[in-house]
Amino acid sequence: MPLATTLIDWIALFAVISALVAAAITDASTYLIPHRYPAAVVLAFALYAIGKPAPVWLQGVAAAALLLAGGILLFDRGVLGGGDVKLLAAAALWAGFDQLALMLLVTALAGGALALAHLSPLRRLMPARPGTMPAGDLRSRLQQPIPFGVAIAVGGVAVALARSAS
Repeated sequence: MPLATTLIDWIALFAVISALVAAAITDASTYLIPHRYPAAVVLAFALYAIGKPAPVWLQGVAAAALLLAGGILLFDRGVLGGGDVKLLAAAALWAGFDQLALMLLVTALAGGALALAHLSPLRRLMPARPGTMPAGDLRSRLQQPIPFGVAIAVGGVAVALARSAS
């Protein structure tokens, strides 16, 4: 592999990890994921795809379209927020079908850990959703949203690290 291609890959990997970490921090603190973070993930993938064979980026686009369609259904049912859907589809670009199971598994595990932390006494250490009062009883805590963009970002970083190893 030429040095220029390797350098472009490392720049793209740094950009995607930075964007995912920034999206996670923003979602954890404001419960919003601005458009710039999924857009940065997509642009980093476009940079990464330069010089790669067509199946690499075509699988990424197909996986992103699949998760975008599924995410829209979950958004329509109130399960995921719009920013979560955009970030999930953008991260799926990086996953493609060969890393999609890894991304979804790591995202699910991170989401489960986040939900358990949300229900535990650790919740006091987590920022409250802006404009809401902290819930005291378990029933009201079960109805409170969690910043799932954090879990999606962890899954995306796992895929980016797997891509860097290959």
